[in-house]
Amino acid sequence: MSNSPLPSSRSEYHRYQSIVGTMRFLDIKSYEIKQFTRISKIEEALGQCAIISHRWGEFELSFQKYEKQMKEQVKEPNSYRDQFERPGKTSPASEAESEGFLKTARACLKACGESDRSEADLFGLPKDLKYIWMDTCCIDKQDSQEFQEAINSMFRWYSGAKVCYAYLPDVSMEEEGEHGYQACEIDKVTEKIIQPRIGSFESSDWFTRGWTLQELLAPTEMYFFDRYWRCLGSKKTLFTRIQETTNIDAQYLDGDISKACVATKMSWLARRETSVIEDMAYCMFGIFEINTYIRYSEKEVAFVRLQEEIIRQKPSDESIFAWKLRRKPSDESISAWKRREIVYGGLLAPWPSCFLGSENLTIDSWKSMRRKPYTVANGSIEFQAPNKLPENGNAQEWMAIAAAMRIHYTLKLNCWMPGRSTFNTISIPLRKKNGDWRRVNCDDWKYSWRPRSSRSIFGKKTRPIEIPQRVRGERDWGYALAKEQQEAKKTILENAVEQESHD
Repeated sequence: MSNSPLPSSRSEYHRYQSIVGTMRFLDIKSYEIKQFTRISKIEEALGQCAIISHRWGEFELSFQKYEKQMKEQVKEPNSYRDQFERPGKTSPASEAESEGFLKTARACLKACGESDRSEADLFGLPKDLKYIWMDTCCIDKQDSQEFQEAINSMFRWYSGAKVCYAYLPDVSMEEEGEHGYQACEIDKVTEKIIQPRIGSFESSDWFTRGWTLQELLAPTEMYFFDRYWRCLGSKKTLFTRIQETTNIDAQYLDGDISKACVATKMSWLARRETSVIEDMAYCMFGIFEINTYIRYSEKEVAFVRLQEEIIRQKPSDESIFAWKLRRKPSDESISAWKRREIVYGGLLAPWPSCFLGSENLTIDSWKSMRRKPYTVANGSIEFQAPNKLPENGNAQEWMAIAAAMRIHYTLKLNCWMPGRSTFNTISIPLRKKNGDWRRVNCDDWKYSWRPRSSRSIFGKKTRPIEIPQRVRGERDWGYALAKEQQEAKKTILENAVEQESHD
């Protein structure tokens, strides 16, 4: 992965320009918002920028609100600096309305190194920064086009910034001294940091949010800060603890995610959540290098649409079909019920949690078989299956096999589970019902020896298998749920009548 947010070749220039559009930065000295539209200026600004990763609070500053407050409060910034320069002795803002401003001001002071120069020297924080970027005040979310461009460009921005500062307001370093750096264990011989003693680093909500996944993976240089903006360490010094918390393999956590298959990337999101349903798909655009439109009204359909875009771009990565339906006996909520049945037995997963347990899958093996790519069209996924029967096969036994093949098929994926014995190929059973092919037994997958080619041993002919990806609309859910409830009541009533008759 390149540290530069810009395209590597001139042929990619126009596509990248349509993604980036406009980018705003916050000057850490003047607190003024600077806007750039030229790619050369954006590249230069990102090279001097600390990009902020954080969880949104209840009273964040929007672009419009920030500009309004700046006119009133930044005229006398020194009145705020006194409380910022002693982060270990001051508490967060007492007035809720100023929470967003205080977070932004502290980020600026941390970026310019004025809050604690000793800490900056100890942890090696960059000192040549000029800007910060925050998704609160640097994006005009009232402009739908700008907002969409920002979502499609965000992974590149976090990758191209000089450094990323992750703010964890629910983490507090042990109070051992006036300054945060005194709460770290330091080797007396080498005078290097061994490991900071942190109370709740692993349990921070930052590790459970969907958007912070790409903010963790994209940056090369990254530092974490507690609620008082005291440095907890860098991604390198906290590497082991981050890996154990996120369950992301070291080779991917270090910045190179290009070799990870689709199922592995999806597994990173499986335990995370977002405040808005659609964001579970939109937060993965950058990780999968997807550039498409957003629509905050499609609900769970957004995740299905994300998978369709992935198949169009990477039709040979069959691990996207290696998921299991998560069924819990106590999980009877309407939303969970919707997600279990949303795809009607299609090949695509209804929700990221279906990829739990897929983090170790691989698509690299000597067993790999060349076959025709999968296609997405008209709400269906189609692939070519081998025609096993000889063209002149009309014997009775061949007719029986042909009849079975018309309604049953085992899709053996070019996807494997490392560590298993010879039979480690992920296989998915399909069945034809009411004229449509559907995936069955979605709670688990089977294992086979190796995949099969699209071609048959009896000839080069193939037969298409089309699996509809029918997604119910919001109106259908109420009807379907009501119908199921009526059938359940009817069954209960019939059982009660039958019981009375026996009595």
